Amino acid sequence: MMNSIDDRTLLPLMAICFLLLMSVFFIIIIVGLFKKRQSEHRQEKITLQHQYQQEILQAQLEIQNQTLQQIGRELHDNIGQLLSVMSINLDILEEDVSDLKTQSQIIETSKILQQTIADVRSLSKSLDGDFAKDFGLVDSLSHDLRRIRATGKYQTEILMEGEPYRLDGQKEFVLFRIVQEILTNILKHAEAKTIKVTLHYTPAQFSLTVQDDGKGFDNEAVLGRKMENAGAGLRNIQRRTEMVGGTYIIETARGQGTKIEIQLPIVL
Repeated sequence: MMNSIDDRTLLPLMAICFLLLMSVFFIIIIVGLFKKRQSEHRQEKITLQHQYQQEILQAQLEIQNQTLQQIGRELHDNIGQLLSVMSINLDILEEDVSDLKTQSQIIETSKILQQTIADVRSLSKSLDGDFAKDFGLVDSLSHDLRRIRATGKYQTEILMEGEPYRLDGQKEFVLFRIVQEILTNILKHAEAKTIKVTLHYTPAQFSLTVQDDGKGFDNEAVLGRKMENAGAGLRNIQRRTEMVGGTYIIETARGQGTKIEIQLPIVL
């Protein structure tokens, strides 16, 4: 009799335990699926935000490039033309003047004017983003460094390591603008005497390094600040580097110059 009662009690208990275990199992599955969906949703949100930021940055670059191209055309077509007319007038004036001292001053002014015309033409090319796409990153950077060296205030150098190859046109354009941003910062803040740009080519990675011998800055203080407070120059370098799928490293210290390296993986 006791065994029959125990059997009758045990079976429902086992059934209840089984149902409880199944309920727990389903709850775990549901919670797991919910967390997975949450994670996927967060990832989708991050991806959409990244895409939105990339589109905004791309639009900014296009607007900036169009603006700079327009300025470059104005310099080349209008300012350049006016300077050329001034040069012609100086040549005419030189022929009409008999005073040797005045002639000498006119000749000297004409030389300065010719150098100004050359500088304006060089600057107009530098402002044209299509120049980097058409002639390549190396030639474009060499052109900018020659223009800086022509001021007489800086020694500039460009080096290539490895077997050179062309990158995607858009990537070369963005890298060119990044280096221009770095060079602008050097000219404004670094108090440097020498600037060296190195392009290192390997099958798996392209790296571009800009190094100066200027006064440098407190790297730890900069790294300790939030990027939004780090200055427009650094923000632009970071955002544009990320836009082409690269990373950047800054090495600097007070009185020891600054080295900025852009690393870009090569996807075959």
